[in-house]
Order: sequence, then C-alpha cells, then structure tokens
Amino acid sequence: MAKLQDVWDVIGIQEEKRLERMGSVKIHIEMLLNEMIHEEELLNDQLNEAIQNWQEKLQALCSELLLDHYKADKNSTPLQLEKELRDEVTTLLKERDFRMEQCEILLKEDQALCNDLCKTPYYIPTGKVPSLEEIEELKNHIISAAKEKERRLGTFLGLRHEITNLMANIDHVPDTTFEKDAVLEQEDLFFLSDENIKSLEVLRQQLVKRKEELVIVQESLKEQIRSLWITLQIPTEQQNMETTGPICEVNAVLQQNLEQLQQMKIKNIKEVITGIREQLHTYWDKCLYSQKQRELDFLLSENFTEELLRVHDEELLKITLYYEKYQELFDNFEKWERWWKLFLEFEKKASDPNRYANRGGTLLREEKERTQLQKKLPKLEEELKLNILKWETEQGGPFIINGQKPMIYIATQWEQHKFKKDQEKQERCIKKDDASICRTPLKRPLCPSNTPQSKIRKLNGTSTIISSGSACNRVVKTPRKTPNAGKLPDLLQRPSLQDKKTIDTSIPNVARQPGTFNALVTSYSEFSRDLSRKSNCVKGQLNSTALENP
Repeated sequence: MAKLQDVWDVIGIQEEKRLERMGSVKIHIEMLLNEMIHEEELLNDQLNEAIQNWQEKLQALCSELLLDHYKADKNSTPLQLEKELRDEVTTLLKERDFRMEQCEILLKEDQALCNDLCKTPYYIPTGKVPSLEEIEELKNHIISAAKEKERRLGTFLGLRHEITNLMANIDHVPDTTFEKDAVLEQEDLFFLSDENIKSLEVLRQQLVKRKEELVIVQESLKEQIRSLWITLQIPTEQQNMETTGPICEVNAVLQQNLEQLQQMKIKNIKEVITGIREQLHTYWDKCLYSQKQRELDFLLSENFTEELLRVHDEELLKITLYYEKYQELFDNFEKWERWWKLFLEFEKKASDPNRYANRGGTLLREEKERTQLQKKLPKLEEELKLNILKWETEQGGPFIINGQKPMIYIATQWEQHKFKKDQEKQERCIKKDDASICRTPLKRPLCPSNTPQSKIRKLNGTSTIISSGSACNRVVKTPRKTPNAGKLPDLLQRPSLQDKKTIDTSIPNVARQPGTFNALVTSYSEFSRDLSRKSNCVKGQLNSTALENP
C-alpha cells in the first residue's frame, strides 16, 4: 500500500481518486484471499476424501487378504494419515499380486501332478486371492502328490519290468491298448492312477497264473517223458531234458520229445504194456490192494493192441491219482508196520538176559529208542485213524487190508504181543519155581538102612523110579531105553511140559492115588501139598528110605 501511495504521489492522483483506487485494491485483495481460502478448503476436502478412499481400499484389501484391519495413528495430521494409508494400500496390493502369481504357479504344478495321478487338484476359486493358509495347504498338497507319484512310479516300473519278463517268458504278445501302454518305454505317457496300478497288478497276476499253468503243463510233460523212459527202458545217458529259454519254447520241445516217445511206445507196444503192468503191481503194493482187487481181465490178455495199451494207461493213471490222493494214509500205514517191527525187535532184545553184557551205551540207547517208539506208535495210530475215516467218508465204504480193517489188525497185533509177553512171563515163573525145587537140600536118613537105593517097578508099560534121599521124593517116568539122557542122572532130569501132560494122562491111577506122591510135581507148592497129603495118610510112611506103595 505504501508503494501504491508513492506511485500515486508521483503521478499526482487526487485524494478522491486514491480512495477509489484503495477500494478497488481492497476488493481485489479480498477476492484473492477468498479464492485462496476456497482452494485450501477444497484441498482439505480432497484430503479427507482421499483418506476415506484409502481407508475403504485398505479395508477391502485386508478383507481380501484375510488380514487384520489397519489402525492409523490418531495423532497424525490429514497429510500424514493420507500418506500412511496410501503406502499401506500400495504394500497390500503388492502382497495380493505376489499371492496371485504364486498361487497360479502352484496350481499349475498341482494340476500336472494330479493329471498324472488322475486325482482331483486342490481347489481355489478363480480370481480369489488365496490366504496364507491356503497357499501352505496347496504346497503340502503338491508335496504329497509328488511323493504319491514317486511311489506309484516305482510300483509301475516294478510291475512293468515283471510284466515284460513274464510276457517274454510265456511268449505273450500285448494285444490290448492297456497292455501296449503298460510295456511302453516312456513311463510319462502312462497315467499313474489307482485304477491303472490295480489293473497292472491284475495283469501281472493273470500272467503269473498263466506261467504257473504252463509250468504245470511242463511238469506234466516231464513226468510223462520220465514214465515213458522207464517204460521203454531208455538208457540213462540218453535221458536228457535240459532245455533253456521261454517256457512256451521249452514246452514245445518237451511236447515234441513226448510225441517221439509215444511213437516209440506204439512200435514197442508189448514191452510197454509189460512195463505198465509192472508199474501197476508196484502201485498196488503201495496202495495195499488185495488179491481180489488185482484180478483184472485185461492183465491176462496177450493180444497187445493199441486198445489194450489205452486200457493199461487209463488204469495206471487211475491208480496213480488214487495213490497221490491218499498217499498220506498209505505212508502212515507203512510207517506203522516199520515202527512195529522195530518195536518188536526192541522188545525181544529187552527180554534177552545177555543184553546186560553190552558195552558202549548200547543198552541205554536201545531202551531210549524203545520208549520213544512206544510213545510215537499211539500218536501215529490216531493219525492213521483220521486218514482212514477221511478215506471211508470219501469212498463210502470200509477200508480193508488183507481182509480186515487196519485198526482191528493193529489191535490184534497189540493183543498178540501182550499175550506173548504174558506167556513168556508165566514160563519164566515156572522155570524159577523149578529151579528153587532143585536147590532144596537133601534130607539125611533117620537111621542106617540096607534098603536098596532105588527100586524100579513097571507101571502100564513104563518104569517108575522110587528114590530115597532125593530132593523131591518123586516118581519120574522114564523110558525103557534112554541112551542120550545127558550127563545128569534120570532122577534130576525134569520132563518137558508136554511130557508132563502125557504122563498125567497115561497113569492117572498112580498119579492121583491118595497114598502116593504126584509124579508130576511142577512147582514147590505142589510138592508141599503132596508131602502133607502123604504124611496124613494112615498107610503112608515118610522116611529117607525107599518109598513103596502098600
């Protein structure tokens, strides 16, 4: 204003004009200030609007990114607040873009793995910003899918290798699309789904079963060839079945060899039938056939034709299958008979008194084996009983061996063994009693006597010796001529059990007279009984002199 006054003074403007000009200046200044105030107010409104917009964007980003809402400093001015909000929004936008890019990459990787595994990929809605938890779950899903793919790939490679070997071994050509895909060299072209892995396992099992069937056919061919070798009496140096290569090729070679041998069999049909008959007899022996079961009409035929050969082959196959089906039964019965013979040998050795002279632990070993056999035989008999029950259930009839049931036969063997042991025991008791009688001391005579030492008189055509001073004071039947009586005198020689029975029936009146000793004293008890009977007899006389009947 002072400068305006100076200018006005230089110009020479009057006071009135000056006042007018001063009014104009004032008006201009007011208008300028008003414009400035308006602009600043507008700026303030714009700051507030920007702050509100930034807050809204920030809230939306926090909700989208699943973050906590941003809390601004209350002491901040609008300019500071607007800057803080703007920077935070910029940061969250970068975070959102990073998550979207990372999620897109992870989803593509997960999709590729799930396509290989034929699985459903991890789902995140398109356009949605994934949360940190979802991104972490997606990463874990990818890791799990990668491990599953590695496991399935290993399983696939193993199955493919095994399937390829099986196909080559059994000469199998892949004929389906799946089989062709399974043996491709590029494993990336094969979908590693659960269904495909299971289908591969099924294919492997089918090929294994096919291989087993071919192996069974191969063993059957080998068995037929061996049988024909035996039948045709092929020398051992010409028996060769060492073939290498796939099973189908080996079976083809074996089939060719079998056909050649069958042609040889037809040419040598008589020798073949004879050999089959020998095999039939061998199997009949193993199957414990009776003589009646072996009486077959075709065995007597001398008309050696192919029809007769066919009948023999059928019978041989029949008896072979029968033996294989009940082999356990026949083996157990054969084992029982072998153990039973061994047991009887041990029992015989056990009753031999000379066995105590053995050295080197033989006696202990034999006794241990005998005890073990005695324990094992009942167990084997129970097992044999179950085998027979199974046979009778399947065959619908009794199992007969040599005209009787096996269990009855076994029981009879035990009874005979027990009876024989009891009989041997009785004989030992009799011998023991006889030995005790012979060892009885002789009685000395009461007074000297001139009576002859012995008198002989004839009874029913036999000579009876009445001896005094003997241990038994018995009448012994002796033949008229005994040239080979032995070193002992006739008085001390005892007759056998059969001779005793003969004597007892031949001189009943003499042996059973009340006043006479029994001529057949078989034990010490009989001797005492006869002695007491003689002493109670009125006409009897007991002394050391000769004994005579009144």
